[in-house]
Amino acid sequence: MTRGVVTASIVVALSAIASIWFIAEQYSQASPRGEIFVMYAGSLVKTFESKIGPAFQKETGYAYIGEGKGAVQIANMIIDQQRRPDVFVSAGTIPIMKLVDHKPPLVHWLVRFASAEIVIAYAPDSPFFNDLEKARKGELPWYEVLSKDGLKFRRTDPEMNPKGYYMIIVAKLANLYYNEPMLKDRILGDDRNPEQLLPEETLMTALGQGQIDAAEAYGHEAVARGFPYITLPKEINLSDPTLSNFYREASYTLGSGITVYGDIIPFTVTIPETSKHMDGSIAFVKFLLSEKGMGMLERDGLYPIKAVVEGDLDEIPSVIINIVGD
Repeated sequence: MTRGVVTASIVVALSAIASIWFIAEQYSQASPRGEIFVMYAGSLVKTFESKIGPAFQKETGYAYIGEGKGAVQIANMIIDQQRRPDVFVSAGTIPIMKLVDHKPPLVHWLVRFASAEIVIAYAPDSPFFNDLEKARKGELPWYEVLSKDGLKFRRTDPEMNPKGYYMIIVAKLANLYYNEPMLKDRILGDDRNPEQLLPEETLMTALGQGQIDAAEAYGHEAVARGFPYITLPKEINLSDPTLSNFYREASYTLGSGITVYGDIIPFTVTIPETSKHMDGSIAFVKFLLSEKGMGMLERDGLYPIKAVVEGDLDEIPSVIINIVGD
């Protein structure tokens, strides 16, 4: 790399840092009520950054600061004191339960508010586009297309992100549903196959830039980002509550020893002990669970469900209890 290129790179980096500082200053000046730091499952990045966050900020006067990552990774970062969010929105319950079970507890409760399904999103400019389209239409088996030589299918690390272990569970259910015991190995290889794993926060970007052909996705993130996608049979896509018993036939055991069984995929929200602005944290949860907030989620492909509270009811703010109705 030449000196000129290095200098240009430094200038670009400094410019980016200055822009981030300027934006932070603007947030602070425009929002005297304070900043609310929301960490959320990375699949929600498009919806939260372009819709939920700005609408919450406009309606309440709080500044919204958001960061999306794999939900297990977020839980680990809270435990390790690398992040101190005011609100945590998770895919599944396992990441939040890690914080509930921590000594001392870093979370006391959660609210289930929506559910999702696993789909296969694909790039419009993929050289395998015609085959992927045929799989979407049911003209080719989706698993045969994903198994094609040269097709780049990517997913997230099951140790860092719930979507990663949900994809493994989906593939194990496919073994049973199609009566092909080696189907999961054909599609995914090893559970943590290094050739397939990408960080949650870069997976959809890689797909959008045409670096890969297809990726695991929740239906809502494929909708929010405008990707075409293959809908999987309800018997394996973890979306149908009536099939919970069958879903539980497949599981994944995390390195921590926790076993995750197949079930519908809930999205959950909580206010961790790290919250520095309780009033603002409550305001965000209230907005998320409101008709306006849930409408935004539904339009982007999430399935609203009747909100359900779990955990220590004595620790849940009364405002949230009143919203949920429990």
